[in-house]
Amino acid sequence: MEKHEINANKEALNKRSKKKPSTKNNIIKTVPEYCKGCGLCVDICPTGTLLLGDAIENKFGVSIVVDAPDYCIGCKMCEMRCPDFAIFVNYEKEKV
Repeated sequence: MEKHEINANKEALNKRSKKKPSTKNNIIKTVPEYCKGCGLCVDICPTGTLLLGDAIENKFGVSIVVDAPDYCIGCKMCEMRCPDFAIFVNYEKEKV
């Protein structure tokens, strides 16, 4: 990974360190083949759920990784911001 990708991951981990896991059990699906690794979803995620990671199946060599799905609050900001339609967030019922 390149320097800006590593920095985006550090910022996401910093956001996550200030949050608690969500009470909702959301499902995040990704399509690594569509992802160009721009990092917009990682930057916009308020809870640090997403990170960038090396991906050999992607022609760009980097893709999004759902690193902490239990932190997803279901805001769908990543889904709305993704220019490549590579992220889908589905709402689920609250954890018991």
